[in-house]
Amino acid sequence: MTAIRILIEIEKSFSKTKKTPCDIMEFLEDETYSESKGEDIKNGDMHLTHYIRRQLRDEKRDDEIITRISKENTQLKAQLRQIKKTFKELHNL
Repeated sequence: MTAIRILIEIEKSFSKTKKTPCDIMEFLEDETYSESKGEDIKNGDMHLTHYIRRQLRDEKRDDEIITRISKENTQLKAQLRQIKKTFKELHNL
C-alpha cells in the first residue's frame, strides 16, 4: 500500500503545475490518532485505503449523530408547543 504523501508526489509528476497547494501540504502534516497503531500519525503517512475507510466511518457516525439530534429536536419542538398551549390555556383562565 502507498501512503498519501507518495501519491501526492506521483500526482505532481502528471500535473502542469508542480507546486502542491499549501492547504494540502498542511493536511499531510496534520496528525490524527490511529486506533490500530495506538498513536498519532501524520495524515500524509496514512495509506489511502485506510484514510478512505476512516472518512467513511466518520461520515457514517456524523450522519447517525445528525439523525439523533434531529429526532431530539423534533421531540423538543413538540414539547415546547405543548408548553405554549398550556400557558395559553392558563392565561385565558
